[in-house]
Amino acid sequence: MLINTDDTLTRDLTSTDKATDQNLKGLVTVGQMLIEKPVSRVNFDTGVFEALPDGGTNCEALKKFAKELLDEQKQWECCA
Repeated sequence: MLINTDDTLTRDLTSTDKATDQNLKGLVTVGQMLIEKPVSRVNFDTGVFEALPDGGTNCEALKKFAKELLDEQKQWECCA
């Protein structure tokens, strides 16, 4: 599973030491935007993000991944 990333963040949003209210709200906005984008990957020949056919959205991919983790955890708990 691949999750879309975005290389259009402003310098302030990429800063790990700028925890202002404005910056944090900006990160929430970016996160909300990214979660609805289609799952994509980088085409190494072109360097461009391309949506995966039948990949769904990042939200759907995260839900699927969370379910897989939960199922694995239950399997480990069952056999421990």
